[in-house]
Amino acid sequence: MKRLALPNPPNPDDQLYRANMLAYNRAMYTWMQQTKGLLEQASRVNDVPAGQAMIAQNYSTNTVVTGTSSGTDLANAVCSLVDSLSQKGILAPRSKRSTS
Repeated sequence: MKRLALPNPPNPDDQLYRANMLAYNRAMYTWMQQTKGLLEQASRVNDVPAGQAMIAQNYSTNTVVTGTSSGTDLANAVCSLVDSLSQKGILAPRSKRSTS
């Protein structure tokens, strides 16, 4: 996961901007463009699903696992988790990301 640190916006009380609203608006525009770029870059890294295909098939939905769960119960819980993460877009439903 890529860490995101956004720059501070321009301070409207700065002497440079107090008497010059146009300079402040330009500084705000520049800050917003930089922030937008940083958000888009982080999103490209953070929002891409894991590339390895993990497919859950032929299981019974099970969302509870205890210390006394059987191997079948555990397998069903893992399949339920994989399916949930795939539906959310965290795990890729196929090994290639392109549809072609």
